[in-house]
Amino acid sequence: MEPHFSFGRNWLNYAKSAVDETVISEAAQSLLRFLPRKEIEGKIFVDAGCGSGIFSLAALRLGAKKALGFDLDPQSLEASEYVREKFGGEQAARWEIFSGDVLDPEFIVSGRARGDIVYSWGVVHHTGQMRQAVKNALSLVNPGGFFALAIYNRTPASPFWTRAKRFYNYHPLLRPALELGWGAMACAAYMARRGTLSLRRERGMHVFHDAVDWIGGWPFECASFDEVREFVESHGAKLEKEVTRLYSKPAGKASFLDRFHPFNTGCNEFLFKKT
Repeated sequence: MEPHFSFGRNWLNYAKSAVDETVISEAAQSLLRFLPRKEIEGKIFVDAGCGSGIFSLAALRLGAKKALGFDLDPQSLEASEYVREKFGGEQAARWEIFSGDVLDPEFIVSGRARGDIVYSWGVVHHTGQMRQAVKNALSLVNPGGFFALAIYNRTPASPFWTRAKRFYNYHPLLRPALELGWGAMACAAYMARRGTLSLRRERGMHVFHDAVDWIGGWPFECASFDEVREFVESHGAKLEKEVTRLYSKPAGKASFLDRFHPFNTGCNEFLFKKT
């Protein structure tokens, strides 16, 4: 049986050890990179692959009428419920959290997770069927609504990291050492590069938890910016905004180090409007 990384375990640890009011505020600011507040107010926000739930809460604090957070991993749901209970306040009554699989046709057609804004950040490339997951997530968007999407960028290093992630997931006894080693390296590099002792990152995230997510994230797929844009536009949406567009060297111009370095292997970020 194909192994899957436990994103929920990582999210639950993150929710209990790192989430605070500052993190939630940073998550709200990151949502505003996709859409202005006036486009969020009064809308139904769908958090497709909700993880810790901080973006559902951020949307509610920005004025969303309702947040619908779903995830396949029970521990992700537990993490979201923990955040809702601890930080939800008066917004908790407008926040639904439930189990759902973006690859399950019955779940998709049920309409339970339809909304005006569907937010899927760093989720579909871990489903094992990325293209189908993108199509299904897009189908949850109401006509005229928005689809906020983030997918790993393809680079000359992508084949190496595919092998590294596979190795991690197929060798469970080595996982703690790999997490600690890679996490420590990522934290040290981040602090040296930024000249800070803080490990807080963009979007309210945390360097160590992001590093564990990166080394463990399996299944794993990636795509260039243009590949994603063309695919989504071919299924009934128009690119509204290039939120983040990462550069990738052509394979023929890649140096030896380019084939291993995680530079620009992060996420391209898109905002589409459903036509």
